[in-house]
Amino acid sequence: MIYDCRPRALRLSRTMSMAVQPQSIPIDVLPLIFEYLDDRRDLHTCAQLCWTFNLAATPLLYRTLDSRIVKGQTRRSVKVLHPAGTLLKKPAYAKYVRHIHESSAVGSSMPLLLPDCQAALRLCVNLEGFSWSDRDSSEVRNDEALIAYLDILQGLKIKELTIHTYVGLSEEVWGRMIEFRGLNKVAIWTMEGQPRILQGWSEKLGPSLTHLELGRCTGVPASILVSVISHLPQLTSLRLKGAPTSAILEILTYLPRLVTLDTEYFGTRTSRYADVPAAALRDLTVRTSSVDLQGPQQLWAWIRRLLPRPSLESLTFNAFSTQGETTIPRTFFLELAQTQRETFKHLHADSALLTLEDVECICTVFPALESLSCSIAICQHPGEIENAISNGHNLREIKLNTTWVLSRYGAEQTQIPFDVEHARKLMLRERSLLRAVGIGGVLYTGKWVQAGTGKGLDFQVMRDVVSDW
Repeated sequence: MIYDCRPRALRLSRTMSMAVQPQSIPIDVLPLIFEYLDDRRDLHTCAQLCWTFNLAATPLLYRTLDSRIVKGQTRRSVKVLHPAGTLLKKPAYAKYVRHIHESSAVGSSMPLLLPDCQAALRLCVNLEGFSWSDRDSSEVRNDEALIAYLDILQGLKIKELTIHTYVGLSEEVWGRMIEFRGLNKVAIWTMEGQPRILQGWSEKLGPSLTHLELGRCTGVPASILVSVISHLPQLTSLRLKGAPTSAILEILTYLPRLVTLDTEYFGTRTSRYADVPAAALRDLTVRTSSVDLQGPQQLWAWIRRLLPRPSLESLTFNAFSTQGETTIPRTFFLELAQTQRETFKHLHADSALLTLEDVECICTVFPALESLSCSIAICQHPGEIENAISNGHNLREIKLNTTWVLSRYGAEQTQIPFDVEHARKLMLRERSLLRAVGIGGVLYTGKWVQAGTGKGLDFQVMRDVVSDW
């Protein structure tokens, strides 16, 4: 056994072996443990340890399969790593496969491998989801591989279909796709070509479809988009890119089960639609851009119209402004709290600029708040953060991108005067549930650990650089 390649899995197996023989551990318990191993190499090690571990780890190893292209030293030297060979040699493993990610790069790099890929796909009788990726931006379209896969998938009764392609979907490919029935999830992302918004298909998917992603709605009239989506009353999650802002409110009237919405705001015109949305959104993501630091006009009123009743738990705001970081008016949070005060838990606004007074306001008017991520204009001392979040009694995580300024230097940017002890103080405040503090690209995490035999518990704070924010 190679000790230096997979240390975490080896430590896990050794610890379990010291406590009890691996063969005696109930096999239905092991998958619950192995699911915490996020590295496939660790799962592979567990599968080789003993027969009991192999039975538990193998289904997890083959649950999701994809391919990989490894480029050699020369331009034409390419190696394709694909699971098809293993499945053809050991067909019994195919019953564990639930999701497959295929890429057009496999066929373009090694065309002779495609028959094996298709044969292996036919063996996956329990397949639930299929994803196709074609990032070739050339005008030459090669649909044969995708069409062959779609023909096989028709007999497998999959529930999820995801297509990522640069040049768009041809009429022949689209004709194959709209023959599918009983799908729970459809995601179509294209960069060029005709927008595919499920025209002629949504009526047939209406009874089953719960998750929909349309990555190209630009140019589609609002009336057509509303008409198409109105046939999908079972939707619980919807993501739209390029959809007309004027269509969103009316769409929500046809989707009473919708809880997750990811859309863009263009603010080109005010919607004349006056009815109250039927959807009770739990997770809302809004993406927008503007030349105004205050954001597009009427954006904040539009967001509130999407949320007519208490339901919102998470709001993600991604904004771009040509003048700098977008600000969020404090009045928006005060008015949002009139309906969402008891339900709101998560605010993710990394691209938005707030003040510490805004943070204090948010923690006060939303008592259930658990996580907050944003940028801060000015902070002169770590104690100001403690004061700002003093009312955030349910706050578990806070991430701030700050510009720290010492008073005698005016507006000059200085080194961040925040360290482990400041983080510890924030986490150990009275009634505090805070366990993660991000300052710029540094993340501080705290937890109680056993100090030693008879020494009780000790609170440790770990410092980790996670990004350059």
